[in-house]
Amino acid sequence: MKIGILGGTGLIGKTFIETAIPLGHRFRVFSRKSSLPPELSSYPEIEFVSCILPQSGDLEGLDGIVNLVGEPIAGVRWSDERKKLIETSRVDFTRGLVARVMDLKSPPKVFVNASAVGYYGMSEEVHPAYSETKEPGDDFLAKLCVDWENQTLPLKKVGIRTLLLRTGIILSPKGGALEKMIPPFLLGVGGAIASGKQGMSWIHIMDFISAMLHLMQSESEAGAYNLVSPEPVSNEEFSRVLAKTLHRPNFFKVPSFAIQALYGEGSVVITKGQYVIPERLLMSGYEFQFQNLEKAVSNLLEKH
Repeated sequence: MKIGILGGTGLIGKTFIETAIPLGHRFRVFSRKSSLPPELSSYPEIEFVSCILPQSGDLEGLDGIVNLVGEPIAGVRWSDERKKLIETSRVDFTRGLVARVMDLKSPPKVFVNASAVGYYGMSEEVHPAYSETKEPGDDFLAKLCVDWENQTLPLKKVGIRTLLLRTGIILSPKGGALEKMIPPFLLGVGGAIASGKQGMSWIHIMDFISAMLHLMQSESEAGAYNLVSPEPVSNEEFSRVLAKTLHRPNFFKVPSFAIQALYGEGSVVITKGQYVIPERLLMSGYEFQFQNLEKAVSNLLEKH
């Protein structure tokens, strides 16, 4: 496939490109940056377009489009200005991109849009696992995800197959949540956060990439998919596994008020969570490489 990707210079985008090229896929990378990052600059299979939002002409000749654009949500204070930026970078950007796609003479066969398990709302407690049939929550992130996903509806109406990836915590040693969690444990002061009961719906980065490719190439698949492991865990269990893998203690517990002091309203991303399962992804025939957290973390941290 020839794939246009927006958000292709971030951790997930770069990993996707580097994994897919050896499988025969080619890319057109759209980025606000002036050039490709060094890791991607040597690939002849990549075209690069520097832009904020592609023009329709830039999107012609693509078999698929992947939109991973969005300002960071976790690990930042949610000021009114930050919340507006979180919204516009997802909702407004996707609306503009979809409008460009609707103008194409030869539209792509598949359009992939990021979303998140925040769609289902947040909880401090253990609860029965949610599948894709669970109704959305009513907090800021849930409403954001609903609005974000709804921007792709015009594509469905004209017959463009659309995939909505409700993603959990993507685990990678090169960035994201796992990289931020490691230092306290290495220093011997790691541990559960808040109640420790909040759900962590996680996925190994290679399963995320493989699942995305699987869905893109499965012509009968469309709609929303939870891209998470079938085995969500509590924050307490995640901390135990991380400490065990790093051969470090797991005695400390970070109270909610400390996280709230750091991140304000944005602390809910850390102190709350959800237990989510990938029901539709499993029904599509996808087989996980890393279903178990201990196996996944061991693989990711084998050099530590």
